[in-house]
Parts: sequence; structure tokens; C-alpha cells
Amino acid sequence: MAQALWHLCTQLQERANLACSSIAGLCPIWAALLLMSACSTAGGLLPPPSERPGPAELHVGAVVETATGNVIGMDELIGKLPNVSVVYVGEMHTSAEDHKIQLAILQKLSQGGRCVELAMEMFPVTAQPVLDRYVREEMSQENFLKEVGWEEVWGFPFSLYRDLIDWQKQKRMPIIGLNAPNKVVRKIAHNGLGSLKPDERSQVAREFHLDDPANRDRIRKEYTVHEKDAIKDFQSFFEAQLAWEETMAQTLAERLDQTGGKCKIVVAIGEGHIRGRLGVPYLARLRKPHEYCTVAPVPIDYPSSTLDPNLADYIVITDKSEPFHRPRLGVAIQPAASGRGVEILAILPDTPAAAAHLRKGDIIHSVNGSPVKSVEEVQQALARGGSDHKVLIERDHKNITVTVTIGQ
Repeated sequence: MAQALWHLCTQLQERANLACSSIAGLCPIWAALLLMSACSTAGGLLPPPSERPGPAELHVGAVVETATGNVIGMDELIGKLPNVSVVYVGEMHTSAEDHKIQLAILQKLSQGGRCVELAMEMFPVTAQPVLDRYVREEMSQENFLKEVGWEEVWGFPFSLYRDLIDWQKQKRMPIIGLNAPNKVVRKIAHNGLGSLKPDERSQVAREFHLDDPANRDRIRKEYTVHEKDAIKDFQSFFEAQLAWEETMAQTLAERLDQTGGKCKIVVAIGEGHIRGRLGVPYLARLRKPHEYCTVAPVPIDYPSSTLDPNLADYIVITDKSEPFHRPRLGVAIQPAASGRGVEILAILPDTPAAAAHLRKGDIIHSVNGSPVKSVEEVQQALARGGSDHKVLIERDHKNITVTVTIGQ
């Protein structure tokens, strides 16, 4: 009986006023599930109201198998993965609960001394030598974060990922950097894939599936709501988004070839890159046929009206999660060409930077009296302040001090 999804379906009906067929009783969201490649083709009719489970069934730790709607436990989920080569575990980057689920799956798959590698969206492929040295305990955490450029390449608190990385270090199991370097992706967004020099082109995937309608349609939806100031056009945006996903997919496919299937790979990755089995899972399988599954943590207090059974093969119900909020100006920046300060490439609407009338092209020289020459230094200076920040900018060859207020 597809109990958990019956509950999701009925709550979606109540909150979003979705109607089921009076003849067959087929809920639209359940019908969509049956069309997914990972879902069972059996069943699909809503049971009578008296047989539908209540909210208590979706407790913390419950796992919803979206192919059947059954509620299972974590151990049962692990038991379903003997022939799966890659397990994608999605995340909201600032959710500590999501990272706990990633760690739990990594630990359970590693039981009995099994080889399990950890592949991470957070690191570019160019960071692999540093990752290898860190796993071998040849450097301190402080030096690791500095050499890998954590604040530049990712920027979210390292504490959210420390337990995952420490587990692999303890087991002496590889950590794989999956992603394309941010600097190269930014250049693609500005000027297109064709603008890359040979050494830059070698840092992203060799093959781009530019004519694939599924990915183009998915990314076009993102483009319609994205800030356009730092982007040349849709084609450049499309190529930049694909640069991340194609590079991650290529890295995974190559790793599967290298290990010969002897090791499972757990992938820590943003939920948007795996939704609907598109993005990275789809592109990786085009390169290297293999079995995989997708897992998405969802907090127990998440509004049922926004739960999407198309999210992943398995949905894990987590405890409430308090997201981390880093002070942010609301700007896209890069080191200034002069080597002094950082240049503002774009101002996001309805942000502290917009309210303070910062402009595209302004050069930020200091924040709260601290000189800045990188994204990392701007973030560190903001973190040391309160709600009002003194930002020294250069505009039209004149220095101006602007107060930027960032709410807590």
C-alpha cells in the first residue's frame, strides 16, 4: 500500500485544492509518479479515507520509497542498494540535518569494510591533489582549507561538512572533487563556452549535451528568474550551468571506470542537480551505463503542499533544521583587474547592496576597515561586524564610504 504518498497526495489536495477523478479516484500527483522511470507501474488508486494513513506515519527517520509509496527505515533503504554503484544524496547546502543523512548513508554503506568513496560537488576537479593529501593526513585542516580555497570555491561553513570529510579520513577512503572551477564557469557565463582558452577548456567536461531538450527546458526555467547583469545571454547561461553538471557527470563516469565497480560512490550534491533524475545522474549515465539511486532529505516541518514526490527515488524525513544565514551583501563580485579590491559584477534586487545604492562596476576596497581583495575576505569582514557595515568603494575614480545594513 502506497501509504506515505497517499498522505502527501491528500494533503496536497487539501492545501492546493487539487481534485482527484471522481470515477477512478486518481490523484494527479500520484499519476505523475507512475510515469517516472524509477516508479512502479502497479496501483495508483486512492484508498478510501478510512484506510489513508495519518500524519504520524511521516515521522523523523522515515524513508518514503517513491516508486511504491511505502514507508521503510534507513536499514531497509541500505538493503536495497547492493547493485547500485552511485548513491546521490541531495542537500540544501545550509541544512545540518541534510548533512547528517549524507553521513548516515555513508557510514552504513561502509560497514563491514566495504569500499565507499565520497564525491562532493563542493570541490572542483582541480582540487584533487589537495584532497588526496588531506585524506592521507599530510596537512592540517587550516592548511587544507587555505590550499583548497574553501571560501572561494564554496563559502558555506566548513563545519557543516567536517563530519563527512573526517569520516573518509578516518577510513582512508577517497574524497573526489567533482565540479568545474568557479572562475572558468564565470567566464562561460560572461562570454560563452567558445571564449575559453585551451587550459581553461581542459578544466571542464569534454562533451556538452547542448541539444538535449530535457536539460535545455529545465535550465531555461532557472534563467527566467535569474539575475541577468553578469550573464551574456541564455545560451551562455545554459553553457555555464551545463559546465557544472557535465563536469560532475564526467568525473563520476571516469571514477567508475577507474574503480571497475569495486567501490560504491556516495555523492553529496545540491538537490537541484538531481531532481527528477535529470541533471548529473542523467548525464553521468549517458557517459557510463550504471545503476544509481537518488535520495532527498526533507524536514518534518516542511509544508506538505510543497513536497514533491518527483524529488528523488527515496525521501528521508529529517528533524527540523535551522538554516545557517551568512551575512551577504547581495552582489556578484570578483577580484579587481588592478589587484586592488573586488569589482561588483551585478547587484541582486531587494538586497542590502541594492538598498545602499551600490552599483555594478564599483570597486570595494575595504569592509569595516579591513582591506579586501577576494570573496573570502569580504565574507570574513562582514562576519566580524554587526548589522551596519562600512564599505569603502571606488566609483568614477573617487572613494566613497557607504553604510550597508544587513539584517540578522
